[in-house]
Amino acid sequence: MMDHTPKPLNTLQDLHDELSALDDEMRKNGVPPHARMFRAWRDFCLRRGLALNFRPTIEDPSPDDLSLGALTAHISNWFKQRYDTRSRIVYSPSIGVIDIDGDRLRMSVPMIQAGQVDVEINPARLGYRYRRIARSPRSLKDNLLNLLDGMTQQYANSLPPSAYAAVAEQAALIISVYNEMSARLANTLVKEAAVDLDSGALALMDGVSQGHARWSFLQAAEKSIKALLQFDGVPYDKYFKAGHNLYKLQELSTKLKGSKVMTSAVIDAVLCEAKVRYGEIPSSPTEAMAAYRNSLLIIREALKGIATQRRFGAAIYPGPFPDGHFDAIADCVPPGKP
Repeated sequence: MMDHTPKPLNTLQDLHDELSALDDEMRKNGVPPHARMFRAWRDFCLRRGLALNFRPTIEDPSPDDLSLGALTAHISNWFKQRYDTRSRIVYSPSIGVIDIDGDRLRMSVPMIQAGQVDVEINPARLGYRYRRIARSPRSLKDNLLNLLDGMTQQYANSLPPSAYAAVAEQAALIISVYNEMSARLANTLVKEAAVDLDSGALALMDGVSQGHARWSFLQAAEKSIKALLQFDGVPYDKYFKAGHNLYKLQELSTKLKGSKVMTSAVIDAVLCEAKVRYGEIPSSPTEAMAAYRNSLLIIREALKGIATQRRFGAAIYPGPFPDGHFDAIADCVPPGKP
């Protein structure tokens, strides 16, 4: 059992030693890496009787700055350096698929807790580290190219500006669906649909099982509609009998019946037989990609009917930010900072 008596913090190393001890204790207690930063911050505050802001008041403190405003940032930086990507919260939905002239790129959808995020498409700022916290009245910024796994400078430079609009449109749909789902994850059906969506995206990317991808997208769309029906008080036995038939499920919803978004063309692109899961019915990459995009339309349309407060707003620019909208100092982390 570690000694909980607080020791004076004279240097940054003193803080690091205390965080290391907290980390060891959490490891023994089975706390996963992605939960340790917040737990350590909480226990550090309780032990020392401090009321630190979880949102740091000093984002990039110097090593010799141990003021109250700097401690949260120091704690966060220690865990980022210790665990890197393992410290990220695992959640669903968290990935998407962007198609650029037949090239499929995995898009890592960032976790945005609240506020407004503006996203540009800018090869010149590929690799810039945009801040995860914005000071009012500024909004969070990001570069869509940074969200595409494996994006290289050469590939980014090869993209013609004429392709930006299509890429931005795909990303906007993915992010808007994530926004709708993440705001309703307390609903079990939505939670299951989010996992199906990620599973389908992974299968779509690996190219091995396009049938599994199609089935996952159908499941995600089906469960999203059933979540809406559940919210609107439709008896369980009615939508249970509808099974995987999206047409029958649509007919049960007064909000989706006659929808200009959920057309027969959209539904047909998502519908498939269970045999596709086992490869008994061949599925092409084109069919799987169409199922993905159209399932996103159905999911968004269904979840919009479930009243809630969305977590964030997003604007996707089909190119670089306009003049005056980006500040390298205010919107990015300086080079060399953790």
